[in-house]
Amino acid sequence: MATTENLTEQIFKPQFDYPETSTLINRIDNSNGSSISALDGEVDSRWYRIINPILWHWRGLPKLEAEAVLSKIAASTRRHTNDTRLDTVVGYQSGNWVYEFLNQAAVWQAKAESIDEANLIDENKNNLHDYYLIASIYASIASYPHFKNDQLAMYAQTCAYQYYAKALQFSPFLIKELEFKVDNRSVKTILHLPKCEGTCPVVLICNALGNLQIDYYRYFSEFLAPHGFAMLTVDLPTVGYSRNFALSQNSSQIHQAILKKLSSVPWIDDHRIVVAGFRFGSHIATRLAYLMPNKIKGVFNFTPFIHQIFVDKDLQKNLPNSYKDMLASRLGLPSISNQQLAAELNYFSLKNQGLLTHACHVPVMNIIFEDDKLSDLCEAKLIHSIKQNKVITVPKTQLQKSLHQALTQSVNWMKSVI
Repeated sequence: MATTENLTEQIFKPQFDYPETSTLINRIDNSNGSSISALDGEVDSRWYRIINPILWHWRGLPKLEAEAVLSKIAASTRRHTNDTRLDTVVGYQSGNWVYEFLNQAAVWQAKAESIDEANLIDENKNNLHDYYLIASIYASIASYPHFKNDQLAMYAQTCAYQYYAKALQFSPFLIKELEFKVDNRSVKTILHLPKCEGTCPVVLICNALGNLQIDYYRYFSEFLAPHGFAMLTVDLPTVGYSRNFALSQNSSQIHQAILKKLSSVPWIDDHRIVVAGFRFGSHIATRLAYLMPNKIKGVFNFTPFIHQIFVDKDLQKNLPNSYKDMLASRLGLPSISNQQLAAELNYFSLKNQGLLTHACHVPVMNIIFEDDKLSDLCEAKLIHSIKQNKVITVPKTQLQKSLHQALTQSVNWMKSVI
């Protein structure tokens, strides 16, 4: 993998021979909808991507600065592939989504590199950590929605991981990169360890569809670490370090293989594992609850996707085009119709797979958000445990406060089951 410096030289120059992200999936029927939750972001007809400034700010971006990046994109007069979509500027140049967010990442990289690492004091260590972390968040957003065949996004993704690795060098926590063999292929994961003596319980993260494994640092540093939990992050199939794996209805393939091998990791207690699924990641987490109950102490699902979105054709049809494209990209489908997408997603329903016909043997906690069209109380109640079933509904108002409360409750629940 190229160094960050070489990547910077390579990609922070205007280039015009790259396909634009919104053109990478051939959508046979164009039915752009708005069925989405505030958790996923704002669906705005002027943007191809789903914009999520509230969550970006929660993850650590300066709010006004991120909005300024969006303003640069919106103000661009360069050629667009779709004149009705602001984020469809052709080529790697001013106004292009990847270009603008990567350039903002480079601003924070430069701030970090201006600090003399040879003469570090604690304040500068903290600044290096924060600056590189912000750079990684900007680069991750530049890559979104992380299409495997999007060359510019892959450049941005590589930068995001390298900035993150630099940030972790100055983290107050111990970080380990672990590689696991899954079907004779290597998968790189990141183990985040709290300050504790001896081994500690670990939370295995199952990502949301639009996230990289490096997007969960705040959950670890602010919620898990203070309570002595380690966090192990793994990319979804087709994304990031798992990009060489296909996403199928057996979505938990990688995580199952990793769970079997956690006994060989010396820093964690493999008898105290909790699995946390976020949005689509709950599909993986719930499968693990049913298929590997002897390996885990509990499953926490943050707004679960286990049945309805996979079988409700009207709900699917009313998803934003970018979300449907993201599903198609993860499924390895370069061309997609609503009918074909419905047929493919039907296999993902855990109810149709027969898993939900009986109770699982580990405690389950589900958090749902008020008026979330993609994950409601009926969805949460489909998952039944013989030990404990806990469902919490969080109000949609004051999203950041609600998010904080929900994640706090998740950790308190995890402490009760390990």
